[in-house]
Amino acid sequence: MIKAGSKVLALIVGALVIPLSLIGCTESEGSGGRTEIVEIENTAQVFGRQGEAVTVKRHYMILNPPKDLTELKELVEGYSKDHPIDGEIEATPGRNRVFDVSFYRESEDLPRGWQPDEGYLNTDRLEHHKNDLVASVSWSDVDPKKNYDLYEKSKKGKIVKRMRFIEDQLVE
Repeated sequence: MIKAGSKVLALIVGALVIPLSLIGCTESEGSGGRTEIVEIENTAQVFGRQGEAVTVKRHYMILNPPKDLTELKELVEGYSKDHPIDGEIEATPGRNRVFDVSFYRESEDLPRGWQPDEGYLNTDRLEHHKNDLVASVSWSDVDPKKNYDLYEKSKKGKIVKRMRFIEDQLVE
């Protein structure tokens, strides 16, 4: 009778401990559940032909992004203000600059520390990870108003909800 009781107790404890430990594993390890933005190394781009606009692209990963799209916009907006890229490329007379900043969520397909792979038989580039894109900001010298596109996505990357802002104005 005592053996049966201890087996039941062990099953109950196991039923509680295992799910709780798995919940702890779903949080991003290094961030401890905090929202954090890190640049995805080796993905920055600056390009443009002579006489055309110069495009500057930066790519970041948001660890534990907020679910609320308004909060996500505030996070991205604050990060952009604290880490401006406008000064990286000087404006040249007659050439406009276009800025495009993308923010991705961490996932199984796009883990923290991910790097592009240009292997002969296997390539893995950021454009293969659009399912994890949760926010983008774009602007230019011609139109300095920042355009924010924000996405709530399912685990498989399907857009559940989308919001678009021009500066602080919500656009339908």
